[in-house]
Amino acid sequence: MEWTPAPTPINESRRAKAVAKTGIIDTDQVKLFDIYCEIAKDLTGYEAAVFSLFDAKDQCVISEIGTGSTGMHRKGDKAESICSYVLLETSPLLVFDLAAHDTFKNHPNVKAGLCKSYTGFPVLNKENYALGTFCLLNFSEIKEISSEKVLLIEKLISRAAHQIDTQTEQKELTSQKISTSIDVFSENNTDASLNDFKHFIDLCSGLPLSDKAASELLRNDLCVRDNSSLILSLKGNELQEKMGLQTKILNKIKIEGDAANKMVDSMLDKLGAL
Repeated sequence: MEWTPAPTPINESRRAKAVAKTGIIDTDQVKLFDIYCEIAKDLTGYEAAVFSLFDAKDQCVISEIGTGSTGMHRKGDKAESICSYVLLETSPLLVFDLAAHDTFKNHPNVKAGLCKSYTGFPVLNKENYALGTFCLLNFSEIKEISSEKVLLIEKLISRAAHQIDTQTEQKELTSQKISTSIDVFSENNTDASLNDFKHFIDLCSGLPLSDKAASELLRNDLCVRDNSSLILSLKGNELQEKMGLQTKILNKIKIEGDAANKMVDSMLDKLGAL
């Protein structure tokens, strides 16, 4: 009999979109996930561990220990992968004797005697989509794993899934913050360019800026010269706050004349209201 590929998950479109949102595929995050593979190998005594994400087309290997492969961003056809079956369930797929399994005994690698035992764990995000798989492989002999160790691996994979959820959320928040800050900056400086936005961010971060680079910011009173350096003006600090970039103590600002009097009056008014 021939190998029968896994059927397509019923939520495949939404599942693949959830994978794309992680932004992990084709990035160098091997070291972040190698530790999970190493721990799983040590716990079970299996010879190899592989963590993969499955996009709309491929199985994309993120991290692998013990397979002998050294290539980064290795991808393979989902139809040729035993791991594709893991995407169909929320519980682990435990096949200690691949050659005796009705479906997996027909896989080319099993027929060739290249793999004896397999355990696959779905990597489920907080919305319960199987983003990928974490599989353990034994090549030399049939090897079983106790139920206690299976539970430990499930907990380990749950931790990896939580890490992915956290990274995804942080990436989305960062993207939203950048988008919002660009909109606010543009609304308040209609003639400003993207370079002016970048220079303003540099100034907010305390990076040095030349008069030439800051010419538009100086023209719009967003920064002032303080001795030999440029710093945010009162207007610049107000814009920084509107843009949602006020993550630290206000940069030093230089306020003189009426602006200084207004600031003091405002502070006194706030104190009086307490």
